[in-house]
Parts: sequence; C-alpha cells; structure tokens
Amino acid sequence: RMTETFGNRKRLGEMLFRIINEKGEKESDVYKNAGIDRKLFSKIRNNPAYHPKKATVIALSIALKLDINNSIEFLESAGYALSPGEKSDIIVRYFIEKKIFDIDIINCALYEFGEKTIGV
Repeated sequence: RMTETFGNRKRLGEMLFRIINEKGEKESDVYKNAGIDRKLFSKIRNNPAYHPKKATVIALSIALKLDINNSIEFLESAGYALSPGEKSDIIVRYFIEKKIFDIDIINCALYEFGEKTIGV
C-alpha cells in the first residue's frame, strides 16, 4: 500500500488538471472556491513531489463539485480517504452527498462541531 500511495502523488496533479479541463473551469476559480492561494495551487501543479494536506485535497474536491464517488477517488489519488470514524470526514461526506459545495457552509458546520476548517 505504501508504494501505491507514493506512486499516486503524481496522479493527484494529473487528475486535478484533467478534471479542471473536462469541466471547462478556470484554474483561478477552482483555487479561489477551494479557499487556497495561487502559490499553493502552483506548487501542486509544478511540483510532482509535493504532497498537499488532506484538507487541501478535500477543499479542491469541493471546489470541483465532485460527487461522493469521484471525491473518494480524488482523495485516494493523494493517498487519503474519508474515514467513517473521523467526525470531520463524516461532516464533509454529508455535504458532498447532499451536493452542497459551498466551502463557507461546510466550514461553519465543521467549526460548530469543534473540527478544523478546510481551505484557508
């Protein structure tokens, strides 16, 4: 499994930019909607060895409005998963399943439950 995780790091960037192109999104809209800055987004784009935090990958998944199955696949491409035992992951999963992709609403819910927010 460790080999898969390291092997998938490059795949995250590939997957991210493929989805952006397929959806016809502007990169600036994606990173703004994810609540991350241009510098971090550029690091993901230009440095295949860079491994973003789980919260960053979740924020990008939300910004891309990925359904639950695609969100899970996107997280897996970075070596992460939504854990049924993590309160924050349960909250995020709820909003993705309900197709509520507003990072501010999700962050309010995370904050209300005493969890770390995602994005900036």
